[in-house]
Amino acid sequence: MKKVTNEPSGLPIDSLHDLPLFAAYCHSAETEAKMPGDNFSINSFPDVETPRLGDVGSSDRPEVLAADATREAEHGGLSAPSECQCAAGFGEVCPADPAMTAPLTTGAIKAAIASWTDLDIRIRRNWASSVTRAERIIYAVEADRPPPDGVDRWSCEYLNKIVWAKPAAHTGIEESTHAATVSDLRQILIRLGRHADAGPRRNVLSPAWAALQAALPTVDRQRGLVRFMRFLTLEGIEPDAVTPDLIACFDIWIRTRMLAENVISVTRKTASGWNWARANVPGWPQVELVRPDMRDQYTLPIEAMPAPFQQDVARFFEGLRGGNRRNPYRDPATIRHASGDARATAAGRVRRGRAVSSETVRYRLQQIRCAVAALLDAGVKLESITALRELVSPPERPRTILQFHLDRLKARTGPDPDVPEGEEPTSTHVAGIAELLRIIAVHHAPLPAGQIEELLDLRAAVRMPAQQEMNESVARKLRALHEQDTLAVLLTTPDEWMSRVDCPGLKPAAAATLAMQALALEIALTVPARRRNLIGLHRDRDLVRDHRTGRAVALHVAAGKTKTRRRPLIWEFPPRLSEMLARYEEEFLPILAEEGNRFLFPGLNGKHRDLGDFAHDLSRRVEREIGADFNLHLVRHLTAYRILKRRPGAYELVSRVLGHASTVTTRQYYCGLEMIFAVREAARLLELDRIETRPTQARIAAIRKRLRGRRRGAPKLPVAASREMDHAPEFS
Repeated sequence: MKKVTNEPSGLPIDSLHDLPLFAAYCHSAETEAKMPGDNFSINSFPDVETPRLGDVGSSDRPEVLAADATREAEHGGLSAPSECQCAAGFGEVCPADPAMTAPLTTGAIKAAIASWTDLDIRIRRNWASSVTRAERIIYAVEADRPPPDGVDRWSCEYLNKIVWAKPAAHTGIEESTHAATVSDLRQILIRLGRHADAGPRRNVLSPAWAALQAALPTVDRQRGLVRFMRFLTLEGIEPDAVTPDLIACFDIWIRTRMLAENVISVTRKTASGWNWARANVPGWPQVELVRPDMRDQYTLPIEAMPAPFQQDVARFFEGLRGGNRRNPYRDPATIRHASGDARATAAGRVRRGRAVSSETVRYRLQQIRCAVAALLDAGVKLESITALRELVSPPERPRTILQFHLDRLKARTGPDPDVPEGEEPTSTHVAGIAELLRIIAVHHAPLPAGQIEELLDLRAAVRMPAQQEMNESVARKLRALHEQDTLAVLLTTPDEWMSRVDCPGLKPAAAATLAMQALALEIALTVPARRRNLIGLHRDRDLVRDHRTGRAVALHVAAGKTKTRRRPLIWEFPPRLSEMLARYEEEFLPILAEEGNRFLFPGLNGKHRDLGDFAHDLSRRVEREIGADFNLHLVRHLTAYRILKRRPGAYELVSRVLGHASTVTTRQYYCGLEMIFAVREAARLLELDRIETRPTQARIAAIRKRLRGRRRGAPKLPVAASREMDHAPEFS
């Protein structure tokens, strides 16, 4: 096979920006393209492999493939495949045909592939198969997410939203096949002029950028910035001409001109890597790049606020933690009214609030910082904010704070079509700030009853509507998870993973991580605990052990560590879970845990694994196995689904199992599931009635004959008489 390299032949690198992105390498060369660091070079393309399993077509003859493509082209926008006039070889760029500037179709792409006679027939067959698989992926995702009108399904921008939206198993293909499909699709789009000439094997840099890239100390640092440098090379931008807005241009370039699995992550890591090099690499351009969509740091740290204000905040949190139960109000009726508890008001008593968790304290602290930021934006001097009372008095300040955050919400999200005209959109963040102001006004600062009444009206205006039932998105995921085949794979996945840890080629660290995820999934399926309680399990405090064997046989999480903080989480382990946990602690936990770390899922510095990262990694691995959406909280819904399916109306049982504070929450959220079961039961009863009333074929024939005879024996009006009556004159 012909060896092809990617280095320009006789073409100055400085002039690359004069060419279109897709045509920058529409040539062949005999010299070797080699980037700084051997990790970014390629000497030749690998020899062509035999067709992969699942390839379409049954013949290797070019005329057969061309004929198939011609038939598809009749419905796809091209009348017939034409000979490619470009001398580009395999892996090189073919200038875009004018017909390709319009939205592509599957038939048009396959027709173009069939016309590329410079490629081996097996490569073209593989590429045609990849287009078919990509089309199947697109339609599978669009079944749940209908496309907008007029969308170009084969544009990089749309494919980036679709190709990785679902796990590969969702469309019934392997991970390796999915990766090969994306790779082939990238090569096809490059030849069609629909993909930027950049990426693996193509990232050749200008001399200035190559020198800076070589100055980066590690291969990972070089890889992190090579695409951005390639973008700047193609655009003809030298290091001394970089401006902060180029990171936004790079984001658009990646999003619309390349296939990338996570565009946001690519752009953010690029900006982060650039800023690191700016501070640590001599001679690096001193231009700061701000990551797109980065959280706006508009608040001040609490340490930057006046000392009296910090002291008042400390007293406020002491009360939230339960250290100060006194209330400044002398009128209990005012407290009852401001508490919003109708039952307490009717009974003439004040409900004693429970101490909040440390997470709630951190959440309230962030809300205080957001409220102060709103006042500073309105022109209030920082030194004048000496107490929390300044947030709720004078009376116009709560309105100023909430309006500031409503304006930020509208600027960030744009108009919401679901919000009626004349009403303000709101969010849980704005509603939480309103609730903080109410707490301060009622339980911390002695405000008059009139001001409290006005503050309650503001809180009601921004409060999110109460969720009355499971939303459609969660219900759809739950139904997919409960399908017979999907559920069977899910329930056997922990045992399957534990069997894989014994594979000879698996490294000890990878085997230990797989065993940890298998144990976490098995515990989640057995004990429907919340994510925080599951990942934060402590081997000494939360596991109950058999005093004879030392094995963990049950779970006991104190009530103070649960969300409701009312009931402890107590659950007995089945024998299979105890055995899996014992093997994990004996074989794999010593590999994962630092000395002295007693968490079941250990992280760094004596702590447990990060909640978000661990849950995300576990969910993605499960999704690859079952081919459906998955997250740890969905397991709690699945538990309720299974219980109510077998015991309709058992809301008290579901409430106890899930640890809800009240069955009201359980009924509101899971009541809709019983409608599903009721419909299925009605259909089942209908089938039973059909079976019970099903007569023999002879009896059916006799019944039908008798019924037809009954209809024939009915007296009929003569046709002539009928016409006479129809036209008979009326008499008064």
